[in-house]
Parts: sequence; C-alpha cells; structure tokens
Amino acid sequence: MRTKITYYLSFVLLTFSVSGYTQVTDDFTDGDFINNPSWSGDNSEWEILSGQLHGIDSLANDTFYLSTPSAISNPGQWEFWVNLKYNTSSLNYVKVFLTSDLADLQGNNSGYYVMLGGTTDEISLYEKNGVTAVKIIDGVDGILNSSNNIFKIKITRDAANLWALQRDSTGTGNFYVSEGTVTNSTFSASGFFGLLVKQSTASFFGKQYFDDFY
Repeated sequence: MRTKITYYLSFVLLTFSVSGYTQVTDDFTDGDFINNPSWSGDNSEWEILSGQLHGIDSLANDTFYLSTPSAISNPGQWEFWVNLKYNTSSLNYVKVFLTSDLADLQGNNSGYYVMLGGTTDEISLYEKNGVTAVKIIDGVDGILNSSNNIFKIKITRDAANLWALQRDSTGTGNFYVSEGTVTNSTFSASGFFGLLVKQSTASFFGKQYFDDFY
C-alpha cells in the first residue's frame, strides 16, 4: 500500500513539474523579464515600462527577439496583448512564435508564428520550416494600417490540429472576431515561445509594446 501511495505522489509531483515548465504566463508586473519565466535573446533591446514589455532597439534595419522555454503545442492555446504605435509594412512587423524548436528566432528555426504586419498590414498565421515560411491563415488586409494598433490576439489548436486565429481590436479579450481557421499538423512539438521584431528607420524605434502572455 505504501509503495502505491509513493508511486502516486511521485506521478502527481512529476505532472505538476511538467505543467509548470510547459505553461508560459507573464504580465510583467514583477518588473523584469529575467525571472518567472526567464526570457532570453537580445536582452539589451528590451525593458519593462509601466508593467509592459517594451522594445527599445535603436538600430535601423535591425531585428531583435526574446524567447522562453515552452512545450505547449498540441493541443494548445495562446493569448497576448500588443500595441504597435505605427503603421506596419514589409520592413516593420512582429512575429510571435507560438512554437519553435530553437531558442534563436532569427535563425533556421521551425514552428508556427503569428505575423503582425507585412505588406498587407494583416494578422496572419504562418508555418515555418527552417528558411521557408508559408502562410496558413490569411488575415484581413489593412487591419494594422493605423498609427496606434492595440489588439488582444488569441490562437487555439485542438487535438485534431484545427487552428483558429482571432483578434480583438478593443484589446480587452471580450470582443474576439475570427481571422480564419486551418487544419495543420506539420509540427507537433515545441521547445520555445517568443517574439521577434523587425524595424527599419528611427521613426519606428521604441514603439512596440507587449503584455499578458498566456
């Protein structure tokens, strides 16, 4: 009887340990992005400002990122708040990697990411396999054609690999509308979650804000 109880307690502790590793939750109220969870990458290009993750890279034509360990993949749910204080373009955009096999999001990593911006100023879902990226949910054009883009984004993936991408232009998470759905099972595992910012000229410096990652 004691052996069975010991095995059961060990299983429970292992389960909680794995769950703690796989789930990423951060609202930055602790004032940093180094602990609980630990983000890493281009750390010097980020700060916490008024309880939000703020990009402070001041180099033209630069790309900078942060990532954190996350094994959430299938099934999975991701939510985050974003404020891009500029009109996006083909040279000014954000990629939020829901899954990635590598911590370095600037290399030949594989996984899925949400694209905020691009030529058509949209919110879309991509599959990335090394150097090749394919759009699998094509969002509504022109959504980010504004000088102050505040959104709450929600993505779900069920056990049957049905993906759903939603946006809420109020930033509250109470008024989601669909950007589309797709069935895709190319990648079933993940090692990291993170975000990558691409910017061109000085008029885009310091205008990326993120919060409430879940």
